Amino acid sequence: MSCLVCAGVAERIQCLGPWEERDCPACGRYRVADALVLTLMEQGQIFDVSKTRIWLASKRKKEAIPAIEIHEALLVL
Repeated sequence: MSCLVCAGVAERIQCLGPWEERDCPACGRYRVADALVLTLMEQGQIFDVSKTRIWLASKRKKEAIPAIEIHEALLVL
């Protein structure tokens, strides 16, 4: 499986709810809303890797597994 942030090799983690969860050696463990994944694919968009990694690291200070939702994607795209 590939990382949704950097497209590197990542482990897909099974999780409940409308999420894709990955554990990437470079980006860490995170979740992305299914709706956001579909939107990114439809529009041919990708995450800005360095900005997203910084955002994920800051979120990990408050929660173990950060989640990127559509309304937050504008901050990290």
